[in-house]
Amino acid sequence: MIIDLVVDASWQGEWTLGRVYKSDFTITALQQAVSEILGQSTEGYLYFYKGTVLPKGIGNIRKYAEKPNRIYTGHTVAFPGLINYPVPLSFFNFKPFDRTKEFSTWLVSLENCLIDKSLLKTHFLDTRFDSLAGAGAWWTFQQLFSGAVIRYTPLLKYQQEIQPIPVNDQMRMILYFMGLKWGLWTCFRLIMTGKLFTAISSILALIEINSQQPLPVNAIDYKGWRQAALPPNPKVSVLIPTVDRYPYLFRMLEQLKWQTVKPFEILVIDQTQEESRRVIALDGLPLRVFTMPDAGQCRSRNLGLQHTTGDYILFLDDDDEVYPELIEDHLRNMAYFNADISCGLCQEPGQGELPKHFRMIRMADIFSTNNGMVKHKILEQTGRFDMVYDRGQKADGDLGARLYRSGALLVMNPEIKVIHHRAPSGGLRKHNVRKVTYASSRNTVTDFRLPHVTELYFNLKNLDAVQQREYRWHSIVGTFSVRGNVLKKLVKAVWALVCLPGNLLELRSRSHRASRIFTETSTTQVPVTS
Repeated sequence: MIIDLVVDASWQGEWTLGRVYKSDFTITALQQAVSEILGQSTEGYLYFYKGTVLPKGIGNIRKYAEKPNRIYTGHTVAFPGLINYPVPLSFFNFKPFDRTKEFSTWLVSLENCLIDKSLLKTHFLDTRFDSLAGAGAWWTFQQLFSGAVIRYTPLLKYQQEIQPIPVNDQMRMILYFMGLKWGLWTCFRLIMTGKLFTAISSILALIEINSQQPLPVNAIDYKGWRQAALPPNPKVSVLIPTVDRYPYLFRMLEQLKWQTVKPFEILVIDQTQEESRRVIALDGLPLRVFTMPDAGQCRSRNLGLQHTTGDYILFLDDDDEVYPELIEDHLRNMAYFNADISCGLCQEPGQGELPKHFRMIRMADIFSTNNGMVKHKILEQTGRFDMVYDRGQKADGDLGARLYRSGALLVMNPEIKVIHHRAPSGGLRKHNVRKVTYASSRNTVTDFRLPHVTELYFNLKNLDAVQQREYRWHSIVGTFSVRGNVLKKLVKAVWALVCLPGNLLELRSRSHRASRIFTETSTTQVPVTS
């Protein structure tokens, strides 16, 4: 694999892996250097390095250039704090547990990074940005949502300092990605929090940038992923909790019977009340059935994990419908990307078309226990389900966040689909959770979707104080939102205004309860038993 080097103009040294191009590390100079390089060859990788001496161990860089559509960085830019206002909650905002290990990120610094040349063919840096830090971070952010795999690796690290992104460039990123509405919201929140200087800078940037459009980036075509070699004799344990949903469960078990890669074992944890419990058996399946007297989503999955013996764990819900290649596709997806977790798509009947960034293969910012496969050894290193969520929401999100922050590579592949029926009974509804969903709150005038206590507990574990505060603001503003005609929106707004004091008190009460749980619960070791 050829790896060309783009290096500071003052650098003196040898490079045996490809050509050497000297450049000043400015947006314009790097643009010119990349144009020259691609004019000579579009094959291989480019290593950008601003420094006079190459990092130690750089001779091993070839191992990172074995996979296509990858970006590796050894030096990150500072997180653009303004993004906390429109997007307070995202895996991609989370800090890793250990910065000395490899982890996923989009905060790439072009002063020390390795890039597949194929990612540079559409366009590289946007010259309208004021700083190289901002232009580089925006370009890699676009690559993230186009399907590139972006990883920080200690091999490339040569210094600890982190470059800040100017306010103008942060506002440009918000406008390019989310539009004027969220740019205005960001300015409003800056004023509300007393950050007047930053607010003025943001407003001026918003006026200047609003008419601009981002440069396009094409989605990466991963059509060859289904040709990836399967691991030899894969042992896949399928884990299915169930609560009084036997018609759904038996249908899915019949579908698992016809998988092209047979499950090594299927563990069903039946939490149905004893008087209503039925025998779960089906010829031709390696079924292992466990019963529990008290229902709980975390205790049931932890009980199953305690008895799993496979190398891979496939999490499914009892009201899923699965297709014959489901297990095979998850395994090939993990093999193709050398990923630790494969995240599939859960499609609901009548759901309609999903947003664009949920229709492409890319690094995952979600993890779902109704269509996700995890390497068993990774799961054991990270810990099982946190029992705080046993009868609350965000159990799978918490596990996904810990997997992400531990450095595991999560890849979302929307071509790996299950049909999720959201059965009208059973599941979290047994615990009076999900009475009001996001969808129902946006479709009816009287429903308000406030975060569950366990969702606020999740935020305490993973978000900083600003992100938690902005999440609560989003929740309250969301009570005014409804889909429909102008009259319906007006009625919702009036009703939400009448109910605002009660909703604020309820949110405050839930926040206090979450804080007590967070204080009482050790967050350094997640409970792993039922």
